[in-house]
Amino acid sequence: MPPTTEKETLNWGKIFTADHFSLRMGSVIVSPAYLLLVSPLSKPCILEVRVMFDHEKLKVFFRGEIVDFDKATISVANTGLLYGLGVFTGIRAHYNKEADALYVFRLQEHFERLRFSCKICNYETFLTQYDYQRFSQIIKDLFSINKIREDSYIRVTNFSDENRVLPKFVDYKDSLSVFLYPLGDYVPTGGMRCKVSSWTRVNDNAIPARAKFTGAYVNTAFAKTEALKGGYDEAIFLDRNGHVVEGSAENIFIVINGTVITPPPSSDILEGITRRSVLEICKNESIEVVEREIDRSELYKAEEIFLSGTGAKVSPVVEVDDRAVGDGTVGVVAKKIQDLYFKAVRGEDPRYLKWLTKI
Repeated sequence: MPPTTEKETLNWGKIFTADHFSLRMGSVIVSPAYLLLVSPLSKPCILEVRVMFDHEKLKVFFRGEIVDFDKATISVANTGLLYGLGVFTGIRAHYNKEADALYVFRLQEHFERLRFSCKICNYETFLTQYDYQRFSQIIKDLFSINKIREDSYIRVTNFSDENRVLPKFVDYKDSLSVFLYPLGDYVPTGGMRCKVSSWTRVNDNAIPARAKFTGAYVNTAFAKTEALKGGYDEAIFLDRNGHVVEGSAENIFIVINGTVITPPPSSDILEGITRRSVLEICKNESIEVVEREIDRSELYKAEEIFLSGTGAKVSPVVEVDDRAVGDGTVGVVAKKIQDLYFKAVRGEDPRYLKWLTKI
């Protein structure tokens, strides 16, 4: 299902709330969830509108079979729904028009992390019934059946699937769901304004961050909501000792004296797959990296800051707590890593083809 393209006149000041389209401004495509067109000139402009697919009209994988989206339903008494008992992973697939190919980013690594998350929760159905071959085939089948040939987000969730009111991880069956979603930019990729959150990141002995638990994202939602209501793009979490941990749902990197610094896995971070990719890019480009704790004031000292994640990709930060990062523009190091990442995920850099599964 290729995206449709239409020429439309869009009035300045109009607010768009759908995330099923992207806007081309010159050579730049913007895929926002929320977009407000603002101009000092009181006249319309012509933009190219690319309407993305409607995920609610697609086939999905649910409880062992491929079904229509509206047939994938659960009970109001479902334990996973009632208590947020589930684990997930989000995967990006990028379309390369010249190669006429979809490249799924680090599919094997996403499977391995999901399997680890299921192991923590004793999700025996997933652990015994889904190996990598079956898992990857489900995703390939969804793209084929739905005829999707454009950038997509793959949301995979394994959840406690009983109609019971007791939250536990024993004696309950678990089920897998997979659907495709037309996700554009999760956060701005041209320079974000961030705020240190008043909410503290949960620690490993409460809800382990190295696994992706659905219920844990209440913590994310509190921080993200606070940032958005304050007029910022994203939140930055501190731990209970006041050290920088990550964004609301992204790993964080700062640059001081040309060295890239990022919190270590022991700092209650998600061991991000995109984070791992950034570290490999830095190594290949001879960019020095140090993994250590980061103090809050170092956010104000940093020459550059950027976030990474499946949703965020590689996204530079230009302001923290109303203070400019560096000179207030996207830095050289962040831009270089971002450009290399964007090429890698579309199969345009042969060094990183090992990261991609071609569909």
